Amino acid sequence: MRTSINWNEPINWAIGGILLLVLVGQVWLINRNSSLSTISKWLKVGLNFLLWLVVVGYFLQFRWQSAQSANHALLVSNDVPADFVRRVKDSLRIQDSFTARNFKADYDSITLIGQEFPTASLTRLSNAAVHWIPYDGVDQVQDIHWKGIVRQGEMQRVTGQLRSSKKQTLAIRYGTRTIDSVALKEGANRFALEFPAFTRGRTQTALTLGDVTLDTVRFYSRPTEPLTVLFLLNSPDFESKTLANWLGKQGHTVQLSTTLSKNITSDVRINKVDKATNKVPDLIITEPDNAANVTVRKALADGRSVLFINVVNPEVDCRTINQAVGSRWQVRKVSNEPTIPLGNGLNALPYRFSDAVNQFPVTGYPIAVQRTTGRVGVSLLSETFPLSLSGDSVTYNRIWTATLTRLSNSDKNNALVDAPIYSGLPEPVSVNNLTSRPAKVRVGQDTLQLSYSPINQRTASATFISRRSGWLPVQDSLAVYVEGRSDGQVSDRRMVEQFVRAHSAYQTASLDNARQINEQLPNWAWFILFIVCLTALWLEPKLS
Repeated sequence: MRTSINWNEPINWAIGGILLLVLVGQVWLINRNSSLSTISKWLKVGLNFLLWLVVVGYFLQFRWQSAQSANHALLVSNDVPADFVRRVKDSLRIQDSFTARNFKADYDSITLIGQEFPTASLTRLSNAAVHWIPYDGVDQVQDIHWKGIVRQGEMQRVTGQLRSSKKQTLAIRYGTRTIDSVALKEGANRFALEFPAFTRGRTQTALTLGDVTLDTVRFYSRPTEPLTVLFLLNSPDFESKTLANWLGKQGHTVQLSTTLSKNITSDVRINKVDKATNKVPDLIITEPDNAANVTVRKALADGRSVLFINVVNPEVDCRTINQAVGSRWQVRKVSNEPTIPLGNGLNALPYRFSDAVNQFPVTGYPIAVQRTTGRVGVSLLSETFPLSLSGDSVTYNRIWTATLTRLSNSDKNNALVDAPIYSGLPEPVSVNNLTSRPAKVRVGQDTLQLSYSPINQRTASATFISRRSGWLPVQDSLAVYVEGRSDGQVSDRRMVEQFVRAHSAYQTASLDNARQINEQLPNWAWFILFIVCLTALWLEPKLS
């Protein structure tokens, strides 16, 4: 038991002294009254002392702690059906439930059900223990992730979770074209969709379930650094010429060297550079017969890349390449047909690459790259130029941008952001392969302080919070897209998840433990005590 009086204040000591003087004065006055009998004196002293104790008790306001069972309630989101709430009530044995509209914030423990809660309702839960039970609606995305910034040609990977009402198809569409899809089963599904970022700059694709658009996947595709490409060919053909023209349109410098006859060669240059620079090729595209060429072997020895196209007999050609450059290509036959269809009018040789530790496939196509001192790529595609001639530039771009990414070195000053990003929520951004050591990075109108990794000094990270939605510039050449807080169920889920995580650090109440509360005598009880004591003092002389 303790008092609520602050004894550091002089006024309280003065009041205590006055009360003590009142008691002494009362006893002295009663004792010196000679007309009273000894019994009356003791009775008056006792009644006055009792009244004095009541006055002192009211002044001190004694308090004591007592254990009280914690009370619990459910705060239910508007999107949660009644039968789900009923099952939760039966499971947790909690009877009280509220929505955000009629919620009373006088409970020790609150269990959130669902994810659509106003911010004002969540801020009222600061003094309660908070637990969360998400509600997964059917045919809605519960969780989703993708890369906010990718390199052109890099594989964009969209992953997430969805509860499907039936067997159906989830797809990523660019315009009217499906670029990847996955079959869903009825019930909970984790999905992963992949496609090469064949566009440049701000890109928008749609995540669709059947004919319904569930979400919009927005990301920024940064252009690859311009390459110097050398074609070494024994004879001209449509495949290499079409590829050379495409590379030129992408901004790369191209030299097409073909042998027309003995001692006669033809050199065609696209996007010429100053001869004084004498730039060596970053990539050589050639045929298996040229694997032992001095230029090819020197390029690989210097850590550059070589791509072999126009493969005719994969088993023989792979042995030729292995003997010349020290690679470890192995293929296995999968069909007796001369070619196998891949869709969209694209065909490939009836072989597949065997797996190897240092081998990296171009997803979706029979092209792979092995890393030795340099990069060695082999394509089992028969021909791709018909795609370009037929106007299917999307598929053609996908093939060769993804292939160039596997053959290219990592970009410098590479920014990485996990998407989707939501306004008002903290999001990390990291930068790696730095050529210098900047102290800050600019995102939108904010300048963020970089924190460098103690393990890798070429990697740094920062955290930013955007208060506005839309495209935001990153430094001078990149951008990220910030989603609004009302852009779907995933944003609501992220907000509640962030709140529960932050609240747990300050959470004190528990579902299982009783709480300690301070109690004191209520004012009505003091009033009754005063009335009883004063009444006794008034009746005592009349009854004596």
